[in-house]
Amino acid sequence: MKRPSGSLLAWACYDLANTFFAVAMISFHFPLWVVEDRGAKELLFSLAVGASMLIVALLMPLCGAISDTTHQRMRYLRQTTLVCIAAMLAMGFTQDLRLALGLFIVANICYQLGTVFYDALLSDVAGGSDLGPASGFGAAGGYLGSMLGLACLWPFAQAGGHHATFVPAAVLFLLFALPCFLVIRDPVAPSKLAWGEVLRTAIAQLNATVLAVRRSPAVMRFLLASFFSLNAINTILVFMVVYTKKVLGFSEGDVIRFFLWGQLFAVIGSLVFGRLTPRWGSKRTLQGIWIGWTIALALICVSRRAVWLWAIAPVIGLCLGSTWSTSRVLLIELAPKEDLAKYFGLAGLLGRSSSILGPILWGLIVLDPSRYRHALLALVGLLLIGLWIFRRVPDPRTLSLVHPQEA
Repeated sequence: MKRPSGSLLAWACYDLANTFFAVAMISFHFPLWVVEDRGAKELLFSLAVGASMLIVALLMPLCGAISDTTHQRMRYLRQTTLVCIAAMLAMGFTQDLRLALGLFIVANICYQLGTVFYDALLSDVAGGSDLGPASGFGAAGGYLGSMLGLACLWPFAQAGGHHATFVPAAVLFLLFALPCFLVIRDPVAPSKLAWGEVLRTAIAQLNATVLAVRRSPAVMRFLLASFFSLNAINTILVFMVVYTKKVLGFSEGDVIRFFLWGQLFAVIGSLVFGRLTPRWGSKRTLQGIWIGWTIALALICVSRRAVWLWAIAPVIGLCLGSTWSTSRVLLIELAPKEDLAKYFGLAGLLGRSSSILGPILWGLIVLDPSRYRHALLALVGLLLIGLWIFRRVPDPRTLSLVHPQEA
């Protein structure tokens, strides 16, 4: 990839920005506040995640269709981001568990919907052979954001507990999102259609896209394989911090160091696999990444000794850093460019649905604290199902795709 343009740098900066939400609300401080500080069961947090993801799954395809119809991806990215940040700020001013969970649902809906508009911008800021490196560059920015999030929010957690990180996380999210908001513009003039006509047109296009995807075995198999694999990946991302503390006895400092160690390799994985994707092909690269996830989780099942997890963390980090950047490229290569946001919306429906089943399955299994290994084995099984389906997804390099129905 040639030297990153200003638009690509600004785009990647948003990937860094929104990881402050992921660190504070999904992977670390908010779940620990719910489970440890408020004494709630993991299943309660799983249900909040599941409820928000159900709404997201239903809205994502429509949002993608509206984005393509109005040609205003940046407008909707700004709106969803600002509502998400406002909900985070409100969470920082309440100690009521129910209200906080309700605000989390709102924030997570907006955070997840924003990714539809953000991902669809990739083809505008990069193209052709630069898609893989550019996507990896953005993902690297995201995992650098995770490291910054852990480091920047830790002093607030030490001074005032996990709840004290919510407001700083919201402020940092906004600060690092500003370059994207200020630099990137939609490539075409916005549609002047009335909202009623926009909705009718979007729904009609969405129906056409669903029919086209159903006639495209390549895209269908990829989306179905992703559904099973992401069930496992999303679940381990949500509950890894709780697992390390409850099962392995990690201290807060140990958890921070462990996550920083893993995130370092996530940054490396984003950049390395971004370079390898054009050489190996997006399908072969993603297949290798999912195999890496399967091996890593299977090794965790073998032993509960903390030293094993420290040794496996680089594998998890390398796979984590490249999972979504490579998936993004494969979908772009399989889908027609004029319908990218709609296809990302459909992918989001299945991807976010996977964030419902996996965490709830985990929460139900670990209601018995002696069954954490069973929960990990269930995730390994989901990954194996995904890999089995994925083997029949064609390599885009050997498949000529002009329209999805021809796949």
